[in-house]
Amino acid sequence: MLKILYLIPFLLIAQIEKQVRDDDPSLYTNRRIYHAPPKPLFMGRTHMLDFITNIPKDSVESAIIFFKTDSMQYYQEFPLEGRHGHYNFKYDPNLYPGTRLQYYFVIKSKTNIHGIPINDKGELTPVNKLLIDPVQYFKQRSRLNQ
Repeated sequence: MLKILYLIPFLLIAQIEKQVRDDDPSLYTNRRIYHAPPKPLFMGRTHMLDFITNIPKDSVESAIIFFKTDSMQYYQEFPLEGRHGHYNFKYDPNLYPGTRLQYYFVIKSKTNIHGIPINDKGELTPVNKLLIDPVQYFKQRSRLNQ
């Protein structure tokens, strides 16, 4: 029993060290684009999918979102216009029906191509979000808050 109590702090420290270690490519590779997926995504409502970049506007050749729902077979490509490094795409459920969204962003500069989101191996991995019923969502939240 004493050995277990002795090992627990070492295991916790090792876990924290693993989380902050700087060899994780998703933390440092390709950090010219910043994106946080909206939470939650509700069925039947429009949502803004956006990213921010610190690449100067005169260096950006194109900014694109590759987007699809579960009712689409292939990704569709939509060019984005930016303003002060902010690029956005308006998802309209009437134009693109579905119960699940998948998307990723790509920006091409004069010297490089950048994409987001990337996984822990540094590979481009689309966001995959389920559209949820807002009534059920708020019912569940009220039950949890009681």
